[in-house]
Parts: sequence; structure tokens; C-alpha cells
Amino acid sequence: MKTGKVSENIIFRSIIKNKDKGAADNLSCALFTGYVCDSNDARTGSHALIRAINRSYESGYKPVSAAVTITIPENIREKRVREIMEGIYSTARENEITVNTGHSEVIPGIRDVAVSVVVTGQPFFDGSMSKEDANMSKRAFPGQAVVMTKWIGIYGSVWIAINRGNDVRSRYPDFLVKDAEDLERFLSVRKEAAIAYSHGDRCMYACSDGGIYAALWKLADRSDAGINAELKAIPVKQETVELCEFYDINPYRLRSDGALLIATDDPDGLMSRLAEEDIPSSVIGYMTDGRDRIVTNGDEKRFLEEPAQDELCKILW
Repeated sequence: MKTGKVSENIIFRSIIKNKDKGAADNLSCALFTGYVCDSNDARTGSHALIRAINRSYESGYKPVSAAVTITIPENIREKRVREIMEGIYSTARENEITVNTGHSEVIPGIRDVAVSVVVTGQPFFDGSMSKEDANMSKRAFPGQAVVMTKWIGIYGSVWIAINRGNDVRSRYPDFLVKDAEDLERFLSVRKEAAIAYSHGDRCMYACSDGGIYAALWKLADRSDAGINAELKAIPVKQETVELCEFYDINPYRLRSDGALLIATDDPDGLMSRLAEEDIPSSVIGYMTDGRDRIVTNGDEKRFLEEPAQDELCKILW
């Protein structure tokens, strides 16, 4: 199989289609997984937990507890494992969840530390709601605006700044690398998801692998609808642009954990609520009839395809 994220077709054929009925099918609780693999960054565990938490909030569940699995190469010292776990516990406290269980194992032949976190969540919505009604409430419908919080490429920029900062400094000033690393504080979508739910919005998607292009495609695919986004309306930080130019990668396909897409009938009201909490947001497009997933740039149109490999994979090895 190709390195990187597993394709949507394979996920559906071999994972979703064959999954057992269990907690994820019960409205009283659900399980969400976050996974990060990295041998150099002590924040690996924290980032894995944030990914799982983001998925939980996106799906309408408040995270309650977490279980952690760490696979460790033989050459990694105990200090690094301790730092990873300290990051997990710190992030868990910030998000008011408990770390209940865990498993760690040293495995010969692997190069990087891999951290997998499974978060258990409880629903925001009325537990008496049927599964069909709950799923319908999470769909976007034609005519709804698509509001995006923060900026694209947040996680990718943070990763590059932390792991490739010295390379980038050969061309750019140190403050640009520091500004990119500082974006780490924006990785969680906890606050904006809670605001969206209180505003009455249920359909949202936490950007992640494949960047904003993948997120737009998946939001439309989940809703069995079309989408029309405006490229120039999609916010991106200048440091992200510079880092992507340095590595000749596409910022619109770069991992964007920290940005949240929200489908809403009242974009002005939602963005006003977000602004009150100092969360930047923009209307970047609208849901449409049909199945076309389009990004326009002036007179040009780009039809989005099934999410491709994340641009970060081009510089991981």
C-alpha cells in the first residue's frame, strides 16, 4: 500500500464496511482515534490526543476519557517516553478528560515512536434522539454557508517549524520559524465546536490529513451534497505560505488540524459568536445541489477529487 493516509475507497471497503457493531453505533458513547508517528518530537502524544479530541467534538461528542498506546523503537531513551506522556497528561487536564488506560511496547525494527489515542465521548445532543435523526442533524444542506475557523496548514506549519526549523532558517529569519511553531496553541477545535453547537449548528468537519481540499471534499461527501468554495476566501498564515514555498508543497493539501469547517444557516450570527471568543473565522463557500465539489479562483474552476496523500508526507523521509 502507498505510504501516507489510506485512500477513502480502501477505508470504506476494508475498514468501515467491515466494522463490528459496538460503542461507536451507540448514541450513549462513541470512540475516536488520534494517531501520530514521530521520533524527534516530545509533543507527539499531545498532538495525537488533540486529533482524537477534535474528532470527538466534530462528531457531537464531549470527550470523557482516553486510552493510550505507544510503540517505541529500541534506540529511544526513557526520557523521551516520559516527555511524551507528560504532554498527554497535560493536554488531558486542559481538556478536562482522564487518561484511564495505556499500553507501551518496545518493538525492534521500527524507526519512530508511534502514539495512538482512543478517546471515549458522550453526546452533546439528547440521548433519546434516534440514530437516524442524529446522523441527519450532522448533514449539511444546499444553501448553507461553510464557515472555516482559523487558518489552513496549522499542523503542517507547526511540524515543519519543530522538525525542520534549522533547514528553514537557511533562507528565512528565525522569527518566522518561531511564529509557525507558536501556531501549536491553535490545534484544538474545542472552543469553536462548543460555540457552533450552542448556536444550533451540528454539521462540522475538523480539518486534518490532506488539508482544506480533503476537508471540503469530505464535508460534501458526508452530506451527499455539492460544495462551491472560493480559494481567495480561504485564510492562510504568511508563515505557512513561506514554509510551503521552501519545500515546494501545496498549502491547500497540508495537514490542517486546528481549522474547523461548520455548515450553518446563519454565518453572521455564528461568526459574531466566534469573534466574541477571539476565534477568527471566514465564509469560504456554500453547499450546493448535486455532487460537484468545486473551488473557484476568479474565473477558474477546480473540481475536487478524492483526498490525496498529505503534502507533509513529501518531506517526512
